[in-house]
Amino acid sequence: MKKRWFNLIDKKKDAQKLMINIGGGEYVRRHWKVLDYISDHYSHRNIYIDYNFDLTSNKPLPFSDNSVALFFTSHTLEHIPQEFCQFILNEIYRCLKKSGGIRLTMPDFDLAYEAFGKKNESFFTKLSGKDIGEKFLDFFASYFKGKISLKELEEKYHSMGKEEFANYFTLKIPRHSQKKSPGNHINWWNSDKLKRMLKIAGFKTIYRSKPQKSKFSEMRGVGVNSGFDSKNPELSLFVEAIK
Repeated sequence: MKKRWFNLIDKKKDAQKLMINIGGGEYVRRHWKVLDYISDHYSHRNIYIDYNFDLTSNKPLPFSDNSVALFFTSHTLEHIPQEFCQFILNEIYRCLKKSGGIRLTMPDFDLAYEAFGKKNESFFTKLSGKDIGEKFLDFFASYFKGKISLKELEEKYHSMGKEEFANYFTLKIPRHSQKKSPGNHINWWNSDKLKRMLKIAGFKTIYRSKPQKSKFSEMRGVGVNSGFDSKNPELSLFVEAIK
């Protein structure tokens, strides 16, 4: 009812200042619209989704050039195969108005990589797995849990560079696996990788942020009716970019 009411009374104002939550699911906040994809393996009630769009379609986002004031996406891109992510960021840049911004949050691979190297099991408390190796894999390549031993994982960790190690697993994950386990993490992100891809997309102003420290007041707020920076902030990366 709240979503329907907001859509009715705010239609004119929201058209003038479009703010989009990418991958927001059943997200309700006044003046924000949700872009997500309803499918057999990842379903939401239609009322919550304003733009039903498949991020893996390689199709343009359903917005005109220079039409969106703000994008927000939280813990979404780690569920999207690497091959689609640069196009998505390119599209976000195209759609943003001049001086518009995007805020991205996702699991910070650097934190998990360092914790695994130090055998810091307390870092992985919220991850699932029978040992620290499976919990580490759950952070960025859930598909391989139970498919590789802790010993082999440690050998690859010590014999490869960080990005080589991360790509070794994520780029081998079968696309169909996500349909069976849509909550799996199938991509890795750290500050260097994300900033590099944002630059390719066209952004010049890119910076790290912290929970509830967005430069845009519209992307701050705590509690049940805010939904910003609330998902495992201690494990997460926060980055903003301005067009």
